Amino acid sequence: MAGEGRIMSEILKLVKKHEKYRSESLNLQASENIMSMDAREALSSDLASRYSLVLDPSKGDAYGGTQYTEEILHETEKLAAALYGSKYAEVRPLGGHIAAEMVILSLMSKRENMMSIAEKDGGYTGYQNGYLPQMFGFQNYEVPYDQASQEINLQKLERAMKASSPSLVVLGQSFFLKHYDLKPLREMCDAYNSYLAYDGSHVMGLIAGQAFQKDVLEYCDLLFGSTHKSFFGPQGGIILTNNEDIFTRIRKNITWRTMDNYHPSRIAALGVALEEMTKYGRDYAASVVRNSRHLGKELHENGVGVKYSPWYSETHQIALDGDYFQGRGMSFESASRILEDNGIIVDREGRIGTSEISRMGFSDMGRIAELISSALSGKNIRQEVSDLIKELRIHYTGA
Repeated sequence: MAGEGRIMSEILKLVKKHEKYRSESLNLQASENIMSMDAREALSSDLASRYSLVLDPSKGDAYGGTQYTEEILHETEKLAAALYGSKYAEVRPLGGHIAAEMVILSLMSKRENMMSIAEKDGGYTGYQNGYLPQMFGFQNYEVPYDQASQEINLQKLERAMKASSPSLVVLGQSFFLKHYDLKPLREMCDAYNSYLAYDGSHVMGLIAGQAFQKDVLEYCDLLFGSTHKSFFGPQGGIILTNNEDIFTRIRKNITWRTMDNYHPSRIAALGVALEEMTKYGRDYAASVVRNSRHLGKELHENGVGVKYSPWYSETHQIALDGDYFQGRGMSFESASRILEDNGIIVDREGRIGTSEISRMGFSDMGRIAELISSALSGKNIRQEVSDLIKELRIHYTGA
């Protein structure tokens, strides 16, 4: 027992070190956000010790003691449906990837074909043939994509659909900068009897705040994704649709197929975030998109290579120019390490995100661009970053 106690104390020390480290860093990662204290309270509540087994949502939980757990689940479902304007919401997926599994299993049969945007074009790695398609017995084909314009090539897509006859076309990207023209995609999918699904993992918060792809559920059969990127909830997933048949099939592919216990504390934290997004989502999402566009412009003007001038981004992230960094003897990884040594955290794939700093109420992108440019030029800007962090306070939360 003494040994166990010593292990736990060491873990808690590491947790405290992590929290101190992150509190002293400026987070510009595209795949992360920050929860409010209310959402954290829900996530760390007694619910985190409790279990759930929902065999039939209409009949409730197979475990006792779940009166309030069930109420939280149902209320969170209602909040999600109302926020996104959908008839049905499934909030139990443990992550965006799990939500993707549910969608694919519900809309496809073995030996059928699907299409998604290729990894080389910023698409999600999980949809490539070595991953989910291989696991479930499908074949994935690439959606033709023009990197220069960041748009789907509709003419090439029609030829590819004619050749592959996909049962499902999945939109969405990990490097996600621009909205899709959904109407012709819907018409094309109808012509080839294909489902059209939208993986909004990176942009769920922007869609919720109506700052991006407002027509997604008008043209797509369903919207699904993560709840912890531009959406500021706990790590998890969500699925939304107006199609009752699809929703029924989704629910059949949850318990004992893709997951079991849905983690009640996570649902409670998601519910809190949905309440916050309902009240503040439009202001928050507009701030994120505005900050991304301005940061791209300011970085460019400070001599840092950024793609897609002059529009830069319509979302929560901007894409750095790999040629620029190679020309200066750096990679995305080395540049990331330089920035992190100066208290600025970005990923090592060439993206910079604005979701978290927007939630922290910050809008001076010129100041951030100057700090990034200075750090990449070899200057020590740790104190300037520390001074900036002291100004940040979480916004878009509370009554």
